[in-house]
Amino acid sequence: MKNDDLRADRDDLDELDRFIPRTPAKRGNNLVMQVATGVFLGGLALWLVQVGATALYAKLMLGTITFGG
Repeated sequence: MKNDDLRADRDDLDELDRFIPRTPAKRGNNLVMQVATGVFLGGLALWLVQVGATALYAKLMLGTITFGG
């Protein structure tokens, strides 16, 4: 391990000088819309679960659910 040559070659450095980075894509508005959609759909799913649980609880309390024939 002592004799490993970890220095970069000059050719590699020349290639990096010619590298042109891409322009970053605009994604700020898209991210806001994704978060807003996720919050809305999550709230809708929680509301539907609550409605279903309330309906099931009401049926159990009224005794209108029969188990078996």
